[in-house]
Amino acid sequence: MGKRLVLTAATVLAALLAIAPAASAKEKVLTLYSPKMHAEPYVHISQTAVLRPNGKEAPAEPGYILGFKEQVLVDSKDPDAKPLPIGKMMIHHFLYFAGGRVDQGPGSCWQGAGFIGGRGEEHPSGDFTKRSSPQFRNTYGINNRTEQGAAPTWSITAMVMNHYKRPKDFYVRTRVWYTTEARKSIMPVVVGNCATLGNGMAYDVPGGGPKGSEYVDQTQWTVPKGLNGRIVYAASHNHGGGKYQTLASKSCDRGIFKAPVYHGTPDHIYNTIRPILHEPGPIANGTFASYEGVPIHEGEVLERRAVHDNHNLHVASMGFWALMVVRDDSVKECSPMPKDIVEVMKPKRYDKTPPYDAVVPQLVHPGGKMTAFTGGELPVGDNFFKPMRVSATAGQQVTWRFAGKEPHSVTVANGPRGFSSRYLGTTAGTYSFTPTVKGTYKLTCLIHPTQMGQTLVVR
Repeated sequence: MGKRLVLTAATVLAALLAIAPAASAKEKVLTLYSPKMHAEPYVHISQTAVLRPNGKEAPAEPGYILGFKEQVLVDSKDPDAKPLPIGKMMIHHFLYFAGGRVDQGPGSCWQGAGFIGGRGEEHPSGDFTKRSSPQFRNTYGINNRTEQGAAPTWSITAMVMNHYKRPKDFYVRTRVWYTTEARKSIMPVVVGNCATLGNGMAYDVPGGGPKGSEYVDQTQWTVPKGLNGRIVYAASHNHGGGKYQTLASKSCDRGIFKAPVYHGTPDHIYNTIRPILHEPGPIANGTFASYEGVPIHEGEVLERRAVHDNHNLHVASMGFWALMVVRDDSVKECSPMPKDIVEVMKPKRYDKTPPYDAVVPQLVHPGGKMTAFTGGELPVGDNFFKPMRVSATAGQQVTWRFAGKEPHSVTVANGPRGFSSRYLGTTAGTYSFTPTVKGTYKLTCLIHPTQMGQTLVVR
């Protein structure tokens, strides 16, 4: 990795003390709400809503997004409503987009989507107050305007897990710092394995390695032509047995960021909630800020490495960086690194020995006789796999066909190795996998884990 960036306690303290100026009097906090959403009990559902630029769903005036202050679920539009408890409505992610806005920047895996920001499972509280300092808000912002100069329409994608024992209606409440004053334009750039975009940036860690073994998802990103600038903010998103994720400059032979994955202590709600609808996620990922900014230059090659535990299987894992880049034509090749990089939002308590080998249960226990797979396609429909118990031979390709109104997945809850169809679910088409390791694979649907299960025995 070459030379490592080392931050002393004194450097961190000095950088934090430097973030002191009061925010502009003309910035304001907007409180925005999504349209009403709905989730059935114990369903891991993803849904998207349009947010109109009316001042209630998205900003009505063109301006600059200076930072997110809050992203939570509520069951009323009372501004004093308390967020729904994470133990009842667990959030996998929120993603905010403004597809028609200017200054989107080149080279992102989500090119043209107008990505603004979001909340992952590594943000259990949804409170981002400590992430956006007044100094940053006085200088930087995401340009929220169309080429015609109007405020753009937003959209939000929300994936939630309803742990209430009944259907639940809810809203996403978003508070953003906003101004109509000029700011230096920030361009959000997602750097990851763009080949996994069709699967929501997810990939499977197969597991089965010796204790302490690791699975690495690694890609390189070349800074696009004409993009000279500085990274003023970098957020790692890494889950599924995640250990850490790095970003390094191959061209300049230096490390830039190494983001730990912080897992909850045994008493954290992520580890105690029942039923378990999803592998317990991290409570924080390494997130970094630099007012001066990390320099990047056109043609520079950056390498991303997401490191996961590979002793146990981890399906629908992820590892990518959300980089906030400001253009700066004064940046030269391998310009000096800044001295003010700080890690923000590090949790006070976390488990230093994460439970990577925790078994995700199959919540439906398939019955019926064992049926030998002889080829063809196994049907997957609304609330069923057929047959519920199947045997196959190692090296034999098994194919499932989806049909139904609801999206479903074929996913290993636990077994000898991990595999999964599209983790967001599929309503049509087929998915095939060829198991090569003998054993019992307990399958589930990621979207409907309390309603659907299938056992595949490979001999």
